[in-house]
Amino acid sequence: MRKRYLDLAPGQLHLRDSDGEGPVLLLLHMTPLSGAMFAQLGPAFPGVRLLAPDLYGYGGSDPRGEPWTVADWADPLAAMLDELGVEAAAVYGAHVGAAVALELGARHPARVGRLMLDGLPFPTPELRAAFAAIGRAPAPSTLGEVVARVEGLLREYGAGDPFAALKAMLETGFISSAPVMAGWEPAPLLAQVGMPLLVLGAEADSQAASFMATLALRPDAARHCWPGTHPLHDPARAGEFATPIRAFLGYLAGPTAR
Repeated sequence: MRKRYLDLAPGQLHLRDSDGEGPVLLLLHMTPLSGAMFAQLGPAFPGVRLLAPDLYGYGGSDPRGEPWTVADWADPLAAMLDELGVEAAAVYGAHVGAAVALELGARHPARVGRLMLDGLPFPTPELRAAFAAIGRAPAPSTLGEVVARVEGLLREYGAGDPFAALKAMLETGFISSAPVMAGWEPAPLLAQVGMPLLVLGAEADSQAASFMATLALRPDAARHCWPGTHPLHDPARAGEFATPIRAFLGYLAGPTAR
């Protein structure tokens, strides 16, 4: 995908864009990763224009402001679509990216044709406490602490490239989304969005419990749960990742994901 920058109100937004004239699929990354996690997906979505921005504070985008909310990540994405001449897109988000996708669908429903939520965070009391602890943790001060953080990132997101993980962590200055997510609540937004919805998850994902929690609030949604680890973390499984999404969007013959 081609890399580019857009000048938007919060600052420069870094974007990967596969170009093309096909239907648009907007991909919103997990944190502290970036849109680079989707860079290998082009061949799995033939005829589809993929847009993979770096959320503010991550990858090549400018740092986020302070204070910051999930809505502050979502609103510039509507402006991004304006800049690109895209009237509406199908939107996929993973983990924090799923929270941003849900905010975008609730705040700018005309811009979201279909919505896909993968590992949507549900801030239980335990998760809110974990977010608070992460938010208070200082940046690493020694090389050993840097390595430990990177190893933790790889444990969280499965088999991956340690050098890419190190680059991602260094680019962000070890910024965390935890303080932003600590007070966020998905339930009212799930009740609000009216576009077709696909709930996704993976059995061994850290947010696996959110799959059933999301469906409990939206039993009408289409659904798909991958066995084992998440295919998004393994380039060899790009087709496995794409299949239920393309079925839901109508880009692939066959039944809707369920």
